[in-house]
Amino acid sequence: MRFLQENIEVVNLVTCFKLNSKLCRKQIKDTFQGIKYKKSFPGGVLKYPDGCLLVFDSGRINVTGVQNIATASVLIDRFCAKYPQDLQFTSFKIVNITVCTEIIGDFDYNKLLLHPRSTYEPELFPGIHLKLDDSNVIYIIFWSGKVIITGLKDYNSIWHYCDEFDYNIRLKSI
Repeated sequence: MRFLQENIEVVNLVTCFKLNSKLCRKQIKDTFQGIKYKKSFPGGVLKYPDGCLLVFDSGRINVTGVQNIATASVLIDRFCAKYPQDLQFTSFKIVNITVCTEIIGDFDYNKLLLHPRSTYEPELFPGIHLKLDDSNVIYIIFWSGKVIITGLKDYNSIWHYCDEFDYNIRLKSI
């Protein structure tokens, strides 16, 4: 039996799209009435019901709040179709994948606190932060057994890091 992988759900995908042209902030404001520019952030925030675009004058757009690449591509296509100039994306990359899952079976939460690469500050956040290697992947484990894995860079790594969790936490003694 495995601890994870039974019920994994991608809850957030962050992608970065590069467009074939720089963007004009005035044209963006005139075309997209819902875009918000804050002084503390260098780009505009354009919210849709199925995701959010972070639009930069450089011609890069980050898409967040989606669960798959297809939805991110639809949002970018929607933006490009409405922009007054001929725009299309030339490349994209996955910046971060966040998944949510649950530990199957019994686990000892207090034992996780003893792991040398775990941090737990209950007055700041109710979950244990755990790093198992030198990558940017972080496991956030809650008393309920819910686990959030963030910092993933591709879909195939989801299974790898679930296996890492199984091996290091369930099979290997801390």
